[in-house]
Amino acid sequence: MSYLPTWIAVAVGLVLLVAVLVRSARTVRRFGATASAVNARFGDETGHLRARSAALRVAMKETRARVKHTPADVPSERRGRQEDDRG
Repeated sequence: MSYLPTWIAVAVGLVLLVAVLVRSARTVRRFGATASAVNARFGDETGHLRARSAALRVAMKETRARVKHTPADVPSERRGRQEDDRG
């Protein structure tokens, strides 16, 4: 009995398996790159949001401290020419 057809079938199967594995590896690599880019973008946006909220907290603390320790001023007094009557 000849084992040639069996060896041919095994060889074809191995070639197909290698082709599928190579294609899958490319897809996984592309997915990894995309996931990395998304994580970086998300981290950047999260960092910006944290920085903005920290700046807002600092501004609110400064405003509260200024309001508690200074006499009541007219709010428009420091705006310069914004409310001048040019009628």
